[in-house]
Amino acid sequence: MVCPRRRDLRWTGDGMPEFQKALNKAVRFYKRYEYLFFAAAFLALAVVLRMCWLDFRSGDYNSFLSKWFDEIKEAGGLKGFASTVGDYTPMYKYIITFLTYLPMNSLYSYKMVSCIFDVVLAVFAGLTVRHILGGNNLAGLMAYAVVLFLPVVFLNSAVWAQCDSIYTGFCLMSFYFLLKGKGRGSMTLYAIAFSFKLQAIFYAPAVVVFFLKGRLKFTDLLFFPLTYVLCALPATFAGMNFLDALFGAYSVQLEEYPRLTLNAPNLYQMLSDSYNENEQLGDMMLVFSVGVCAIFCTYFYKARYRQDDRTALLTAYLFSILMPFILPHMHERYFYMADIFAVVFTFVYPRKAYISGVTAYCSMRAVVKFLFDGGATKVSLMQVAFLMGAAIVALCIFVFRELNARKTGPESAAEELSSPEQVKRRLAESSGTLQDSIVTGEVHDKD
Repeated sequence: MVCPRRRDLRWTGDGMPEFQKALNKAVRFYKRYEYLFFAAAFLALAVVLRMCWLDFRSGDYNSFLSKWFDEIKEAGGLKGFASTVGDYTPMYKYIITFLTYLPMNSLYSYKMVSCIFDVVLAVFAGLTVRHILGGNNLAGLMAYAVVLFLPVVFLNSAVWAQCDSIYTGFCLMSFYFLLKGKGRGSMTLYAIAFSFKLQAIFYAPAVVVFFLKGRLKFTDLLFFPLTYVLCALPATFAGMNFLDALFGAYSVQLEEYPRLTLNAPNLYQMLSDSYNENEQLGDMMLVFSVGVCAIFCTYFYKARYRQDDRTALLTAYLFSILMPFILPHMHERYFYMADIFAVVFTFVYPRKAYISGVTAYCSMRAVVKFLFDGGATKVSLMQVAFLMGAAIVALCIFVFRELNARKTGPESAAEELSSPEQVKRRLAESSGTLQDSIVTGEVHDKD
């Protein structure tokens, strides 16, 4: 009887060696794209979570969004670009006009767009964390997942049908491009964010600091007005006045809400209701907010600290949470951008997660109070505002300490000699170095 040789086992029926080869190839493919498989799994769960809320109709949708959608649809096609419906900017009207052609009701249309940008937001949050931490794929994946399941994010899009994920997504993309050294792309993306929502201005002080510290060039800044004008041109060609296309929506928004705070957990929750509609006080606090912003920008500009991606993150996070806290006429959802930077901050500075955790909780608490019957909640917005203020103070202290730890130049050298012990040690080191130089003959007469 002749035994078959080993290579003859490749044959036939089940062909186990061939199966093993295919299995090994599949395993190698999985290991190569392991993080993408996890990302897809998280995305699938996030989609299921959002589908649970698809039929929820918020007060904003019933009172405004659905009516505005119908009016734009009735305007007909591209003519909807030139409509003056609601307080939408032209960029958002472009999207809504496109959605009117889809065989889908307005509620699902609004939520679909916002949920798509939830994913964009999560992807760039993960990429930002991965970049700052030097290629840490696991941290990037976790940041991506956290953003997808962050209550403020899915409540804003899948429940509320709001579009804060759009402008925040472009702001985060702008920040990521800045970290990658692509200033022109960064300013282009920021202009797109600003063309969607005025709330993108919360990121503006950080842009000023990045320019003053040399991370952005003057030529980079020119791409902001250029892109902003280009975003308004389709509406102009459709018949809208050019100035209205540029500033019309924002001029309406600035005069639309006279109250100092609209459920936002900020400084104005600590005032009595008698001051809430004081127009003169609102103007005064607007100037006050600009002054506070200027003080912080000046400090960041004049402080001698080593520029890197971590200090850029601290700058962006601080301004994104400080601005809605001190500015008047803020809504409860205006801490949305700060919540996203809080996630990035948590992974970069895990020991300070209590700061970002408190700010994210306060933001979520205000949103939940507004969405699901504010009268039934046990925690008052004044208490939430105090908690938010305490977290911002803690963040400011941490930022100043972190910048001082990264000081460069004459100031840092002076601080190193601030105590008598340090002076004695430095003199002893200098004396020892001089004696060693004399012994080795390395000291020469310069005359």
